[in-house]
Amino acid sequence: MDASNHGSVKDMGDIGEVLRDVTDLSPEDLKKQNRNLQKFLVKVIDMLKEKADRCVTQEKHIEALTLQTSSLKEVVDITKHMLAIRNTEVNRMTEDLESLQGKINEERTRHSAIIEKMNLAAKLNDELRSEYKQQSERFENMRVKYDEKFSILSDENKRLQDALPTETTD
Repeated sequence: MDASNHGSVKDMGDIGEVLRDVTDLSPEDLKKQNRNLQKFLVKVIDMLKEKADRCVTQEKHIEALTLQTSSLKEVVDITKHMLAIRNTEVNRMTEDLESLQGKINEERTRHSAIIEKMNLAAKLNDELRSEYKQQSERFENMRVKYDEKFSILSDENKRLQDALPTETTD
């Protein structure tokens, strides 16, 4: 019992005194004893009503707590389910990200290979251009020399031709 319950029993008086042997009491003492018992019963009834009300209140509180516990269990179950869904989505997104990262790496490798081929092609193109320029310069030099030799030979041929008919007439 808590202190308030203990105090209310104490206020009712000593139960032993109320329930004492009444065989040797006078009618007036019996009436007094009867009034005391009636007061005692009223106090006991009041205390029982108070205890019953407290029990009802406690039962309602227990019922509310039980309902709250059930609700919290449902919330926990829903939360677990949502977490499982989120984890599934995270796993799927991780797989997608890894797949995309693999494709990006493949594309980078392919891009690097293309850049390397383009650099090689540019280098070869530069070499071919340089070779072409050299060949063009050589060809031009040869053409100039050919033209010079052709001019010299033409002049020589003309001179010889001019000189030849004069010798045949003599």
